[in-house]
Amino acid sequence: MSRQEFLQRLRDTLTGEVPGNVIEENIRYYDDYIRTETAGGQTEDEVTGAIGDPRLIAKTIMEATENAREGGSYQSAYDTYRNEGQTVYEEEAGPGRHFHFVDLNKWYWKLLAVVVTVLFFFIVASIVTGLFSLLIPLMGPLLLILLVVWLIRGPRR
Repeated sequence: MSRQEFLQRLRDTLTGEVPGNVIEENIRYYDDYIRTETAGGQTEDEVTGAIGDPRLIAKTIMEATENAREGGSYQSAYDTYRNEGQTVYEEEAGPGRHFHFVDLNKWYWKLLAVVVTVLFFFIVASIVTGLFSLLIPLMGPLLLILLVVWLIRGPRR
């Protein structure tokens, strides 16, 4: 989604839920963030996709604002909930239940997946070669016994 669409959805979701200065502060923050990242070479779609759903961000802002009203400063509550650069998002699923979303699209998660896959195949190959190394010494005597039994019984027709 484009920068304008993202900011408009964020603004629409926050309107009427939090004070106007909180809305403007967050719109400015995300506008600056998207502009900085696009200046760095990413497209607006990539940046907004990495940030996440504006409704989830708005929900986080609303929770932080509500917590700030109950006690503590707005900034400390907001810092606790803001997901800057993090890839874990939380959404209410009912009373006392939450869904956790983890974005595994970062380079280090991909590297971890490759390392785990290579280790898995290495372990499987080690087990298979270990079994063969145990069975190979037994194959000679076993084949000799089978040959003797076949010679004693004779060929069957």
